[in-house]
Amino acid sequence: MTPIPLVEAFYSLQGEGAHVGAPSVFVRLGGCNLRCKGFGVEAIVQGRKIVGCDSAYAVHPLYAQEWRKLKSAQELLDLIYALTPPTPHLPHIVLTGGEPTLHFQNPLLLSALETLLEQGYFISVESNGSVSFEFCPPLRALHFTLSVKLAFSLESAHKRLNYAALHAILEHARAIFKFVVRPKALDQDLAQIDSILETLACPPPPIYLMPLGTHSIEEHAKILAPVCLQRGYHLSDRLHIRLWGDTRGR
Repeated sequence: MTPIPLVEAFYSLQGEGAHVGAPSVFVRLGGCNLRCKGFGVEAIVQGRKIVGCDSAYAVHPLYAQEWRKLKSAQELLDLIYALTPPTPHLPHIVLTGGEPTLHFQNPLLLSALETLLEQGYFISVESNGSVSFEFCPPLRALHFTLSVKLAFSLESAHKRLNYAALHAILEHARAIFKFVVRPKALDQDLAQIDSILETLACPPPPIYLMPLGTHSIEEHAKILAPVCLQRGYHLSDRLHIRLWGDTRGR
């Protein structure tokens, strides 16, 4: 049976999207169908420079030898239980990556999710929304944060925009859109968002805007705030960056 590729698991506060501030156990899975070189974050691995998003260590195959291969659902459950504090309320579980939906046909992961849901955990998924998968019962109970990539990611439209996958998620589960936008090219990015929503041709879920990058967060938030007020969008914080900087595992 295919192991679950675990990059890291840690306990922190959710820093983005609809559940900012919620104590959460983050489960980062390895592998992604996109590279997003337009995000411009550079890293050196095995003597090679790669360019992509700020989670390249969970994306690029050159890092795969560093990922832990979980061979049972219980291994994943034990990790989560060890990170769950003895408080009256269970933390959220956040599946992130990479692109976690690539593993949504893995029986080990599905079994772990089913157990966690039965025990009362709230589980959210951070996804780029471009992967099609079958909605078996555990997946219908998840909450999806759909961070659909825009053209500045330098991914082609046919790779980053999968309207069938988006429709399936919106039909079968709870979701929000979280668009990462460039404050200095906001008009261009908003025009793309308008085009995506028009092509989607269905009532959209709540829409969040989040500024690109890890610097000048408050300055960029002030640029996005009037747009959010005008359009009825939500403004996403990057709380973890403001608290701890761009530190892995926080």
